[in-house]
Amino acid sequence: MATQPIPQQESLEQQLVQLVSERLLETQPGFGADSNLYDSGLDSMAIMQLLILIEEEYGVALPESELTRQNFSTVRSVAGLIRARTAPSAEG
Repeated sequence: MATQPIPQQESLEQQLVQLVSERLLETQPGFGADSNLYDSGLDSMAIMQLLILIEEEYGVALPESELTRQNFSTVRSVAGLIRARTAPSAEG
């Protein structure tokens, strides 16, 4: 399902910033990994779309228990979730 291996944190953040900016939200200039996603227009529908993009791009399905406002506050926090779900210790 994953079209690519999960990149390191910084590269993953850059890819997610690009995904969010190009395919999900109308972001302002200067939008980055620490920008507040909710201030940029993230709502429940956009979260669902983001979950689909994450699954399509990285083959990672995030469990419902991880869908908290804090976990989706920034691209950096979303990238951390993805990396945590794909860490070797998370698989065993």
